[in-house]
Amino acid sequence: MVLSKTNCAFLLVFVAAVCLELYQAQHVVGRCRCPSFSRIYRPNITDFQVYEPCPRCDSTEVILTRIKLDNSTEKLCIHPRGRIALNLIKCWERINKEESRKMECIERMKRPEEKTSED
Repeated sequence: MVLSKTNCAFLLVFVAAVCLELYQAQHVVGRCRCPSFSRIYRPNITDFQVYEPCPRCDSTEVILTRIKLDNSTEKLCIHPRGRIALNLIKCWERINKEESRKMECIERMKRPEEKTSED
């Protein structure tokens, strides 16, 4: 089977279009989980999540779960370059990102008067 110049050009354009579609399908357009950041002064942290940069968001995200005054919980996004976030990220990396050891990081965040003694 011999291809004419027109058929060859059409085939080349078709293959290029398919490759372009496949390349664009690799990039997932989305948004970060944290559109804005909250300021937090006295955190009563019960949990936290650290999300690494990914195709949908190019920055590290830190989301805290804390107890409010009325004993309900709320999730807050904090700035990843803030003091609390940097300490949590550093601890998260030190514990090798083990979910079961998160409380070690949370305990380090508490002030000495907030820590309970086991005497």
